[in-house]
Amino acid sequence: MRVFAPGVARRLLWATAASIALPWTAGEWIKRWQQADGFARDPMRAEMLVDFIVAGSILTCLALVLTVAFGCWVTAVMKGPHYKADSFPVDSPREP
Repeated sequence: MRVFAPGVARRLLWATAASIALPWTAGEWIKRWQQADGFARDPMRAEMLVDFIVAGSILTCLALVLTVAFGCWVTAVMKGPHYKADSFPVDSPREP
């Protein structure tokens, strides 16, 4: 039994990948910029601060994706499976 439609599952996977890759990439870019420019007085402390911000943003984004996935699951459960009506043969068709 499928939990999500294929399109929804694909979008959730892309959102999960993006919520991990984008903050990590931005954090690495910021750390390289800080080290190359000599921006911080204490580079280890600045690097650790960026790491904490990146970890927090990744966890926040993953929580958002999990919330959206839960909402999609609730919507799918509330809609229910699509069954056709029982096709009982009618003895005499109705005439208008």
